[in-house]
Amino acid sequence: MGSEVSTSGDVYSYGILLLEMFTGKRPTDEMFSDGLNLHNYVKMALPERVEVIADPILIQQGEEEVQHIDGSF
Repeated sequence: MGSEVSTSGDVYSYGILLLEMFTGKRPTDEMFSDGLNLHNYVKMALPERVEVIADPILIQQGEEEVQHIDGSF
C-alpha cells in the first residue's frame, strides 16, 4: 500500500491470510464495500457468531473428524 516494510505490516498481512482461510472469503469479495472489510466482518461476529462466518467446509470437515474419533462413523 505504499508504506514502509515493517514487522507490523507482515503480522497484519498474515492475520488477513488466516481470516481468508477461516472464512473462505477474500478481502476483495464484492460484499466488502461501504467501509466493511474482512477484518471488520470477522470482528463483528466474534465471539458469539463464529459459526456464521466460518467456512462451511471447515465445519463439515471438523464434524467428520469428530465422528471418526468417536467411532460413530
